[in-house]
Amino acid sequence: MFAALSEKLGSLFSPSHYDEREEYLASSSDLVDLERRMRYLDSGGYLFSLHSSVMPRDNEL
Repeated sequence: MFAALSEKLGSLFSPSHYDEREEYLASSSDLVDLERRMRYLDSGGYLFSLHSSVMPRDNEL
């Protein structure tokens, strides 16, 4: 019961930065792309704003 309530409450809020980061990494086309994205994020790359989509902006890759 608590899990269902938690999920319903979570759907009311916008995705967190962590969720967006996970979606971005999960959308990698292959292992090389995943490693490149991980290195970019680890080096301080910040692709997401509060209301961004999963894809980075063109000028940030």
